Amino acid sequence: MLDIVMTIHTVFAALWTGGTLVVAGAVIPAARSESLSRDGLTFIARRFWYLTVASTLLLLFSGGHLAGTIYTAETLQTMGRGNLVLAMVGLWLVLAIVLFFGYRQLTNSLSEKSAVAAATKARPWFLGASAVSIALLVVAGVL
Repeated sequence: MLDIVMTIHTVFAALWTGGTLVVAGAVIPAARSESLSRDGLTFIARRFWYLTVASTLLLLFSGGHLAGTIYTAETLQTMGRGNLVLAMVGLWLVLAIVLFFGYRQLTNSLSEKSAVAAATKARPWFLGASAVSIALLVVAGVL
């Protein structure tokens, strides 16, 4: 059972961080250069939001199960690996918050303006989310 939970956790972590990097590195620049229409950007943003919500929930439950099975409260605080797990939880929370605000900037601006304006307003949020995603991948690699 632990292997299945670990696999689900890893797959959704990879999808979420990878999706964040794709949106920040390809979708936002395409919208800003007018290569992506308003409707196309809306479609991608909505799909990415579904991935974000699903990943957030699955990572919460699967990560909680893994941490509760592998670690105790004491080992999370005293062991190096436990500290890395706590760092991942913090980064996971930051990523969810940053993407929430990035998505809001993107979709609220789309209802009022063009895809270029919406992508320009959302760009700093998605760049920040990319940095957090890379940090999560680095911590996961060390763990």
